[in-house]
Amino acid sequence: MNNLKAKASKAIIPQVPVNRLDTIISENNHTIIDVRDPKSIEKQGSIPGAINIPFDTVERAIDSKHGDYNSIFNSEGPFLFCCTGGVMSYMAAIKAQERGVRNVYNLEGGHSAWLKLKEAQTV
Repeated sequence: MNNLKAKASKAIIPQVPVNRLDTIISENNHTIIDVRDPKSIEKQGSIPGAINIPFDTVERAIDSKHGDYNSIFNSEGPFLFCCTGGVMSYMAAIKAQERGVRNVYNLEGGHSAWLKLKEAQTV
């Protein structure tokens, strides 16, 4: 049953290609949520304007009755979830959507794909 749920959820979480991220950053029209832990962000770098909500706290950050609630989820979004490779952020986006958050997207390939693209653009 969980496998079916994951497959169904995958079909409804749109993937944003990394080549669109710089435009999203400059237009400032998405709330970018980085679900990596703070040590990973410190080591790997961050995406400008991203808000850090570690993966293991996403559900609590969405729950307005919880002490870890984050009011950014009061907005209509859109919300772009990201992580190192796109997998944990995808799972976080599913959690958010299942809890009623709308306009949820995932950064395809994650932070590492964006860095790789940036490196290729400077060569």
